[in-house]
Amino acid sequence: MTDWLNKPFPLIETMKQKLIISFLFASFIYVFLFVFQPFGLFKHEENLEIYLLGFFFITLFVMLFSFFIFPLVFKKIFDPEKWNVKKEIYFSLQIITVIGFFNWLYNSITGMDMINQYNLLSFLLITIAVGIFPTVFLIIYFEKYFYDKHAIIADKLTDIVHTAITKNNKQILKILSDNAKDEIIIELEHFLCIRSEGNYIHVFFIENNQINKKLIRNSLTKVSQELLIFESIKRCHRSFLVNLQKIETVTGNARNYNFHIENLGFEIPVSRNFPKSIIENIKK
Repeated sequence: MTDWLNKPFPLIETMKQKLIISFLFASFIYVFLFVFQPFGLFKHEENLEIYLLGFFFITLFVMLFSFFIFPLVFKKIFDPEKWNVKKEIYFSLQIITVIGFFNWLYNSITGMDMINQYNLLSFLLITIAVGIFPTVFLIIYFEKYFYDKHAIIADKLTDIVHTAITKNNKQILKILSDNAKDEIIIELEHFLCIRSEGNYIHVFFIENNQINKKLIRNSLTKVSQELLIFESIKRCHRSFLVNLQKIETVTGNARNYNFHIENLGFEIPVSRNFPKSIIENIKK
């Protein structure tokens, strides 16, 4: 169970996704209340459709606020690279709880007499019970869906990498520090990747048949610009520059892809906006 909760999960980031999901969830709440009429709603058939619109707009507003404002205020928590199933469940539970509170408040203000049957705590518990099960079900479904989808694509990308023909590997890379006092000079075929760490970069390369690394002061952005002349060297992530010709396998999870280089000791994450066509272009 713990392993599943820590599995990567895609964070909803685009405006289109946020708008669509918010509208669909608000519509689900409206239809659910209209069809099943819980909380004694069956006693209030007159103008019921209009009354339920209040719940629709409350749900829509809370979801839009949560999707757009929370990631801006709590940037460290809403890190797309660290988002997982557990965080998605907590976030969804928080949204459901806030929706339940405002629904209770809306009902009490409009005088529908439901407050005499349910206090705030009972109302929240019922709302959570109604909302959490379909939410968890959808999270399980989408985690498996995206994992399977990315895994299939990752296998195809691995096949592409393995069938790629390496060319012009005798080219020489020269990586300088920002003060030009330190430098790394290696052949392209020996270069593996670069990992950014603040104002420094770790350069990983093969030396004497072993993987070595060197730390120099420079920015990944500057170095990536200097290495644009090498077609197989691409920035695949905000913290990584990789030699595509050294990739052994590509794996995928529900959130993204990872590159694997033999004996490197860690996975190289791939941003979701990194075009898969770049890997295909290393075929000559």
